[in-house]
Amino acid sequence: MESLCLVVPKMRAEPIRRKLMEKGILRKELQIRSDKKNVYFPISQRIDLGLPIETADFKESEEQVTDYRVLVDIPDELRPLLPSSYDTLGTIAVVKMADEVAPFAKQIGQAIIATQKSIKTVCQDAGVIDQFRTRNVKVVAGEKTTETLHREYGMVFKIDVAKAFFSPRLATERDIVANQVKPGEVVVDMFSGVGPFAIMIAKTRQPKVVYAIDVNPDAISLMKENLALNKVASVTPILGDARAEIAGLEKADRIIMNLPHQASDFISDAIRALKPSGVVHYYEILEDSKLGERLDMIANLARGESRVMKELARRKVKSYSPTMNFYGLDLQFV
Repeated sequence: MESLCLVVPKMRAEPIRRKLMEKGILRKELQIRSDKKNVYFPISQRIDLGLPIETADFKESEEQVTDYRVLVDIPDELRPLLPSSYDTLGTIAVVKMADEVAPFAKQIGQAIIATQKSIKTVCQDAGVIDQFRTRNVKVVAGEKTTETLHREYGMVFKIDVAKAFFSPRLATERDIVANQVKPGEVVVDMFSGVGPFAIMIAKTRQPKVVYAIDVNPDAISLMKENLALNKVASVTPILGDARAEIAGLEKADRIIMNLPHQASDFISDAIRALKPSGVVHYYEILEDSKLGERLDMIANLARGESRVMKELARRKVKSYSPTMNFYGLDLQFV
């Protein structure tokens, strides 16, 4: 069947696919095509994403159930409480469940595996715990493992969802930050986890060095494996407390602060570690009404360090609750 299609380089395929899905213009009844360089997404209307649009022939998709909720054996009164989304990390789905449907975790997991061919394991997520930001997970269906290989933007990351935190929902954000890095920069990732920000920057840009700090020894161990998997040499993993470690490093052009519940506790340390006109990529989960107050607080801390804060960009990365959002702020300190 002939259709309009968006021509997307393979390195950008996944975030573009998600964007097309969100806007409701990806034609699900047609099979996506690809060749060595590009992915061809059939679309129902033109969209300006700075990418070529062509007309091509596509095969029709075979009809299949893709919404796991259709298959779950659960009392009808509980069906509205079934999770509408979940995180997919490689072959593992990580699902948060309301208390009312948690007793049906096995059935939920089995339904997800039945409708998603790539998923081999389903874990129930009871939230982030301990000082290492690990998820409290339990395998409820499929293969009994919490390890997987996750791919994004042409890179591969070994992940253990029970030992180190990783969010696939920040893939686009990692790309946005990496694209701002200039050749020769010194970058510090204060809370690096298994290394997704650091590795993307080192792999796709030409920094002098990326210092990747984390207090979790399992995260550092996995990061070292990921450096080898991605053939990256310009990242220096550092096991330790970010506040103590950053003070002993060379001054940075750019600092990443992805610790959304506690980043504000470390902002003064980051400012002191920056070169003049250096940039901080700051992340925090905030009430929408508190964002201005937080920016004022950071600006005051900067003045205390004889610096002036300039807001370069702000992004609502994802929703956290009806009144709270995960914000990404690009802040320059002159």
